[in-house]
Amino acid sequence: MPEKEAHAISHHILAASTTLLGISFAIVSLIGAMGHADKTLADEFALLSLSLFLGSCIFAYGSMRFQNQSAGFGKISEALFIAGLISLCLLSVLISFNVVR
Repeated sequence: MPEKEAHAISHHILAASTTLLGISFAIVSLIGAMGHADKTLADEFALLSLSLFLGSCIFAYGSMRFQNQSAGFGKISEALFIAGLISLCLLSVLISFNVVR
């Protein structure tokens, strides 16, 4: 991935990751506040998503900040973002079908 392309994608990944990071944090907080944290694995899945989006934010920022390593950081942030999206989608499917208890 060329550095200019990695820099352009990092702006979008950073914006989306911070939004989804907030959503993941809200899910973890709501599950804890409702008292279901010890009864379900949903908070662990949400924490996984939260961690992946946090890593994506950090590497996307690094891609924009450090031009000499922009492509490498961009690839890592993109991979973490996709993994976070997959984990959040799996969490929503598992919760909607009551698989996670």
